[in-house]
Amino acid sequence: MNIKKIENVLKQSAQDRYGYLIRKVADFQTIFTICDRSGGLITIGDNKVKCIPFWPEKEFAELHLTHGWSNYKVKAFNLNDFLTWLNKLQSDNYSIAGFPNGKLNAVVVSPDEIKNHLIYECRKYE
Repeated sequence: MNIKKIENVLKQSAQDRYGYLIRKVADFQTIFTICDRSGGLITIGDNKVKCIPFWPEKEFAELHLTHGWSNYKVKAFNLNDFLTWLNKLQSDNYSIAGFPNGKLNAVVVSPDEIKNHLIYECRKYE
């Protein structure tokens, strides 16, 4: 991916990056997160909220594989598996951080919300 594209997208507001996430995931049918070597997903935020970050493209997630996450790896989910998995995340009281930037600022939504946004966006492609 072009470094200029990465810089331009990361300069956008959290809301605009979230919209970018929804459009890209609906278009390419894949979403990315970060997990440890045994497959355990990372969470961000404070102790009150269990929040899993997701990115629309692998390169954006890879930018976070530094410092405390240098021994982690990017994990891809196809959209259908992700939509199914969101039901479990909802029942387990997780939140979703949609496309965090370098400071981990992101739009935080419930699994049901992102699921509805993705389904709505996918219907535009039919």
